[in-house]
Amino acid sequence: MERMLITDRTEVYMIKVFLVEDEYAIREGIKKSVNWEQSGFELVGEAGDGEVAFPKIMKSEPDILITDIRMPFMDGLELSRLVKKELPNIKIIVLSGYDDFNYARQAISIGVEEYILKPVSGENLVNELLKVSESIKKDRLDKEAKEKYQKDREEIRILERSMFIRDMIDGRLSMQESLERGKKLEIDVTAAFYSVVLIQVFSRKLDLGVINEYSGVNEEIYQRIKSVYTDETHVYVYEQIGDILCLLEKADTTEELEANINSGIENVRQIMSDYADKMFFVSVGKTVERIRDVNMSYADASRHFAERYMFDDSFVFSGKDNSQREMIRQSFADERRISSGEQIADDVNNIDINKLDINKLDMSMISGKTIYNFLRNGTMSEIDDLVNEYYESIGPEAAESMMFRQYVLVEALLSSVSFLEDLGVSKDRSSDILGSLSNLPLYTENSDKAKEYIRKLLTRMIDYRNTLSDKKYNEIIDKAKLYIQENYQNDDMSLQSVASSVNVSSNHFSAIFRKETGETFIDYLTAVRINKAKELLTCTSMKTSEIGFEVGYRDPHYFSYIFKKTMGMSPKEYRRIKKES
Repeated sequence: MERMLITDRTEVYMIKVFLVEDEYAIREGIKKSVNWEQSGFELVGEAGDGEVAFPKIMKSEPDILITDIRMPFMDGLELSRLVKKELPNIKIIVLSGYDDFNYARQAISIGVEEYILKPVSGENLVNELLKVSESIKKDRLDKEAKEKYQKDREEIRILERSMFIRDMIDGRLSMQESLERGKKLEIDVTAAFYSVVLIQVFSRKLDLGVINEYSGVNEEIYQRIKSVYTDETHVYVYEQIGDILCLLEKADTTEELEANINSGIENVRQIMSDYADKMFFVSVGKTVERIRDVNMSYADASRHFAERYMFDDSFVFSGKDNSQREMIRQSFADERRISSGEQIADDVNNIDINKLDINKLDMSMISGKTIYNFLRNGTMSEIDDLVNEYYESIGPEAAESMMFRQYVLVEALLSSVSFLEDLGVSKDRSSDILGSLSNLPLYTENSDKAKEYIRKLLTRMIDYRNTLSDKKYNEIIDKAKLYIQENYQNDDMSLQSVASSVNVSSNHFSAIFRKETGETFIDYLTAVRINKAKELLTCTSMKTSEIGFEVGYRDPHYFSYIFKKTMGMSPKEYRRIKKES
């Protein structure tokens, strides 16, 4: 394990050194002449010849090898060749008692850093070690900067690919635009057939995201589901706000398309079998043959996706099989809601649920939990689909029954009351949200008016729920911004670390951050750092490398690159212009 010293300014790594010298007295002299730890080094091993040294070097993986040239069994040059082959980043210092150009030439060809003639003093050796260690530190910083840059670029690339798939599915792109953007992002969208698949995971018990902290279990499930499709070339995935996975499946034949979709769904089933308290819903959109018609498949999947609120268990819906609609006709027999009907009935003119002859109604035609489930997770855009699918599922005869319409409206009210109670809303506040009940009988005159009432009720309820959700999201974003302001100096700050600080999954955080702020997390963090850097460049005499470190960029080259990319000029040019003005 690599040891390191920590100072107020930066991390100082202990550079590991291995010493090979066949003369015991010289080896001991070198060991005692250098104050290793004080100079920032750790002597991790020693040996008297190359053969003994090699396996020890492989085990300890030092940063620097100091070796004599002339040794028995295996000389220093042969050892250097073998070590360089296995550890190409190791730095080698050769000690030699021979001022022989041939030796020096071989050492250079191997990649030896320094060629030092004996005898060598402790001071000179330390100076050479420090010179080599600076090269090691620079290499490390360059490597870390490149890795960080690649990580940032990869996050941006993932976002760009997701936005591209979203734009395709939403029908915002022509075929030419789809092909051109797809080529730039290395996404091949050409195929004979396409279908959009939507997937969402639910808790079997109440788990309101707007009230409770985000569940890491859901994030784990979505990551596992997405990993199923990661290496596949026939499907592209993006995660919508609201934790809905949207898949664009493509294939050259309808049989291949169906097989791919079914295989993916079966993998989802296998994953979900590990989570007894969770259920899932899958909606498969109709198959289309043109890129520009992908949005039609998405619309079809979205319409059926509204039916997920009618189920109490996991379900897969495919528009190919209309017989599945019959499975929506479930009984509900919710005694708690029926018994609580007395309180609402007092406020509803001419409607008393206790006087309804329930035996005359086909209770298998509706699900009492449909409205409640929709209030938990539904969206404004899904209200029309939900109401239409709800009435379609109960059938036209029931919808034309005055008694049935009365029952449905009261059931919708009771579901809403129950939902508000579970949110902890007071009775007075619930009355304000639900609105006046005096006109309720007017909405039972026909099915169109009954639908209108349910739409209005759902709109009020979802609007209130979204208000809570927006408040929750605002709190999350405010906390995240404060965390960024207090910790932007940390060069290892990432989307994951900030999301973790506010107890939200990285994908969920990325989506709501962009929605609430209008910019990506990386863009926001970069703006905070560059603005602080501009302030320091203008108001202090600090070196640009120090300023870069101060605002979270350990590598000065990377800082200059980001600054110039953002401001259109280097930090030095910015400082000069500010001084002149």
